[in-house]
Amino acid sequence: MSISVAGRQLQNSSALSESGRHALAFVDGGPQWLDWAIASPGAHYHFPDETALLDGTQKGLHGSPMALLPGLGLAVSPVKLMTLGSSDLRTLALAEAGDASPAVVEQVQRVLQEHRLLTAADLRNAQAFLASLGVAGAPVFQCIDFMDWVALCELPGGSFGGPAPSQPLQSEAATFGVNQARTPREFADYYRVYLHLVAHLPGLAQASTAQRSEAAKAALYALLPALLGALDGLVLSAVPTSPAEVRMAVHNWLAMGRRIGFSRASEGVRCIVEGAKYRGETGAAAARIVDTALQQAMAVLAANDLRSARLGQDGATMAAPVGPANAQVELQVSSAGLVSLTRLGGTDA
Repeated sequence: MSISVAGRQLQNSSALSESGRHALAFVDGGPQWLDWAIASPGAHYHFPDETALLDGTQKGLHGSPMALLPGLGLAVSPVKLMTLGSSDLRTLALAEAGDASPAVVEQVQRVLQEHRLLTAADLRNAQAFLASLGVAGAPVFQCIDFMDWVALCELPGGSFGGPAPSQPLQSEAATFGVNQARTPREFADYYRVYLHLVAHLPGLAQASTAQRSEAAKAALYALLPALLGALDGLVLSAVPTSPAEVRMAVHNWLAMGRRIGFSRASEGVRCIVEGAKYRGETGAAAARIVDTALQQAMAVLAANDLRSARLGQDGATMAAPVGPANAQVELQVSSAGLVSLTRLGGTDA
């Protein structure tokens, strides 16, 4: 028998931390596998930490990084569960075991909201939202993954998206989004771009639908070419286990005179429109706005520590705000290790 975590041999499952034991219990067959591995003389497994053990157990048993909690309708990485803390994990365990008392139901909703966990009900609501806008059957949605659903749930009116504008304006934005996008996340970007432009470009709220659509197209034509040089970025060799790892990698990257960019062109457009006070500039003026916004973002990243980060529900993505509230940017780390900008300086008012 040989199974170790961080160089320490496990004699029994109680050697795991309390959070580790709780999280492993949500992996179907996880505790049983660990007991077998500890007792089996032919087993040889070595994990750098408990999160690696949980991730490896989940993937090894089920071929997927996401554990399913069927009672809650929740698919979530056990690595993410490790970040919840023992108290919140016990709450989820009670609910998953069938405790439907008002106190537990209320606590479950708090846990889901606080840790930004989407359930099957949230995904159904997102699908119904697309249907209400008349775009659910659009070809752009024929291939959709979990992180696409996250982006859709963060739209205005979604589980984490804040209040929504009027239905006619939402439908306009959705039509614009499906006409411009080639992926679900691009749809989410362009949907938000349209709504933001209508709210912030002078006179656009009172304009006709055709005029609003043309103004939104003009913004894309102006900004997309200016963003082509902002799509290369820092790629980490492994999923970071702490904000400090991301901060060090970013610091070294900036020290080489390189910039952190965007994960896709549409995200760059959204970040500039929402966070750089874009007001319809074109040509060289639009290019200057993009360049200035990136210079300011790099200055924020260089001058501030990355002290906190939120691990994604998939256990492989990360979001981290950096800088003071009045000039904050947000970094994201994709499951492929790409470090990019997902927000610049907050949203305009």
